[in-house]
Amino acid sequence: MYLYREIKKNFILPNAYNDWKEYRNAVTDYVIEETNQVNVPLTFSSNMDETSLLPTLAIVGAGACNDLNLCKLTSHFSKITLLDCDSDAIHTALQTYHLQDCSQIECQVISLNGLHESHYEAFCDQLQAYVQEQFDTLTPEQFEAYAISLLQKYLYETQNYIIPLPAHTYDYICCFGVHSQLQAMFSYIYKAFEINLREIKFADAPNLNSHFNSYLQAENERFIPLFHDALFNCAKQGVFLGLEKKRTNNDDAIEGAYQGIIDIQKRNLTTKCSSVVWPFLPSEDIYYEMLLFNIQLPQK
Repeated sequence: MYLYREIKKNFILPNAYNDWKEYRNAVTDYVIEETNQVNVPLTFSSNMDETSLLPTLAIVGAGACNDLNLCKLTSHFSKITLLDCDSDAIHTALQTYHLQDCSQIECQVISLNGLHESHYEAFCDQLQAYVQEQFDTLTPEQFEAYAISLLQKYLYETQNYIIPLPAHTYDYICCFGVHSQLQAMFSYIYKAFEINLREIKFADAPNLNSHFNSYLQAENERFIPLFHDALFNCAKQGVFLGLEKKRTNNDDAIEGAYQGIIDIQKRNLTTKCSSVVWPFLPSEDIYYEMLLFNIQLPQK
């Protein structure tokens, strides 16, 4: 568990709120502009509260909301629901925007794919135990095969998981930068072990993660169309997706986001698309071209 906590620390971007300021403002303004229409309900009456005329919004994979300004959004939506598996991150979002007591904000701690932190902790702990037990005779092939067997076990356990997004629940849904994170923790943990093993034991070994990454890719190909089905079924009016097209100065596709883009292109959807640069980690010169999809749904 200790090792997992240390690895997870490197997965968190402590300066994201400040680094993403311009990006956050651009994305927030984009959502507001694209939803700046009031639909008068059939039960309209002159004494209705003005906020009841505003649409509802769910932010799926909200995290700490470093990419969406919650304060700005509260003026344009009657209710905003933050959905994420990380309760600490959601709490941070409420603190950042001073919205702990805001009645318009609802928080739901959910897993989109059935995986929880306990799965990642167990994966990390079991890899560590295996390496320690087998270290003297361990080969790169054995390490990769064992990691794949663990991954297969966890993915099999969650294969029939029902995505907790009830039908026709929110007027709009935002989901930015989530697709690339669906399997990222497994990938990151495995990469941490690979780097260390290369330094101390497998210096001359070939690439250790080609087969492991193939399993993660196959899972994204399986899950992301189902995820999109759930998003489109849950929203009443529209879905906003933010997907990384590529890292600037690098044409390699981004795992998870790539499958999301391909799936959108395969569907017969009413879609508008624009792009914005996401300064993911400026201190290490990591920027992404983010595609913003505004998917307008048939009235339900």
